[in-house]
Amino acid sequence: MKQGKDLANQLQKSLQTAVGTTASSSKTTTDPTPAQQQFTGGSQQGRSGADHVDAINAMFTLLEDAYPLKFKRAFQTHEDVIRAKRVWKNSLQEFSPRRILLAARKALDTSKFFPDLSDIRELCKLRYDEVGLKEPLQAYYEACYSPQQTREHNWSHIAVYLAARETGWMMLRSEEQRVAFPVFERNYEILCNRVLEGEDLEASIMKGIEDGRSQEVTRQMEDAAQKTQRRVMASQGIDPGNGQSARDRLLKVFE
Repeated sequence: MKQGKDLANQLQKSLQTAVGTTASSSKTTTDPTPAQQQFTGGSQQGRSGADHVDAINAMFTLLEDAYPLKFKRAFQTHEDVIRAKRVWKNSLQEFSPRRILLAARKALDTSKFFPDLSDIRELCKLRYDEVGLKEPLQAYYEACYSPQQTREHNWSHIAVYLAARETGWMMLRSEEQRVAFPVFERNYEILCNRVLEGEDLEASIMKGIEDGRSQEVTRQMEDAAQKTQRRVMASQGIDPGNGQSARDRLLKVFE
């Protein structure tokens, strides 16, 4: 993770050097190019929003430096650049500034043509193999068929164990894939993104609205357990609907 943070720091410094001055700088260089005429993102920007603005400004300057002629054809005026930056920022808001900067650098290494917004979005998306992680379905099968449910087991990555633990071992072992996998996949993707961002994997995962599926599964399991209990009580001559009769029967056992 430290290596990932160091890479991000180096990349951000190099891109900010290319920009010259970002939105947080007090002055710009003489005769700035269109991409260096900075987009500020509006007056209501918080620190997080300002970081995204800096990333967008740095990315546009990098693209202009790498594709000067194609950049000028794509964005012919200063207004075109500002308008495009606003659209790109809104579209890429879900990704961290670090991810955006990495995508910009990757675009230069992989794109044969001038990258557009859809190209950058695609490059921003999580690539499991980049950080030594399995695809979600592979990780799901590993969790389901693991002979152990402990952290000490030889997991392909600790994220598999943490996602399984968060999902619930009972759900993984007892529920159909169509029910359990979506819950596991959500937890796993959150953890994989944390790996990519160098964040704390042990932080709690907030339950999503869609986790109503998990609640429904839990309810169904509780109902099944209650039905089993009622059958056992009935086979022992205890009326499941009469708590007093069950209590009296237990008292007789201890007389």
